[in-house]
Amino acid sequence: MSKAIEVTLSDKVVADLGDLALKERKSEQDLILEALDRYIFIRRFRTLADRMTAKAEKIGIHSEQDVFDRIS
Repeated sequence: MSKAIEVTLSDKVVADLGDLALKERKSEQDLILEALDRYIFIRRFRTLADRMTAKAEKIGIHSEQDVFDRIS
C-alpha cells in the first residue's frame, strides 16, 4: 500500500534535488525515498544504541574497554 504525502520544498532544495537527480541518474522521487529510508534507519539505530547504552551503564559498562575486559 502506498500513500501520497504533499511536501513543500524551498526553491533551493528543489534545484539541488534536480541537480543531484541528473548527476546520479535517478528520479527525484527515488532520491527522496532513499533519503527518508536512511533517516528512519539512523533514527532507529540511535534509539536502540541509546537504550543499550543505558542498560550497559546500569551494569557498570561505560567504555569499549569495559566491554573488552568482560569478554576477554
